[in-house]
Amino acid sequence: MLSQIIYSSNATQSMDSNELERILNDARIGNEARNVTGALVYVGGVFLQVLEGERVVLDELVASIRNDGRHGAMKVFHDAEISQRAFSEWRMAYLSSDIEDMARWAGLEGTESIDELLDQVHRDKQRVPRILVSIVNAIAAKSKR
Repeated sequence: MLSQIIYSSNATQSMDSNELERILNDARIGNEARNVTGALVYVGGVFLQVLEGERVVLDELVASIRNDGRHGAMKVFHDAEISQRAFSEWRMAYLSSDIEDMARWAGLEGTESIDELLDQVHRDKQRVPRILVSIVNAIAAKSKR
C-alpha cells in the first residue's frame, strides 16, 4: 500500500550546511534501499518533510525519526494512501526556504513565524495539498537552474 506522510519537527541543535548535507546523504542512501521518495524543507530550525513509500516502511521510518535525537516535537500533518508519488524523481529532494515562502505556499501570507504557520496548517489540513504542489514546483524550478 503506497502511502505519504508529511511531518514537521524541531531541530534539537543548530544545523549548519555540513550537518544538513550529512542528513541528506544518509536519507538518500536509506531511502534508496527502502524505495522511499520525498522532500525535506528546512526553515528556521524546523524540518518539514514529505515521505512516500510502502506503509510498513514509512511506519518504521517515522518511528526511527521520532527516536532520532536531532528531532523534537514531531507533528504528523498528513498520513494517507496515495495512488502515485509526488516526488517520484527524488530519493530526498531538498529545499532551503524562509518563512515568507512557506507562508505563501500555505496561503497564509503575513504569518510571521514558522511555529505559527505550522500550527495553522495542523488545524487546517486542507492546506496540505497546496503546500505539496508548491514544494514540488519550487524544487522543479530549482533543478532547472
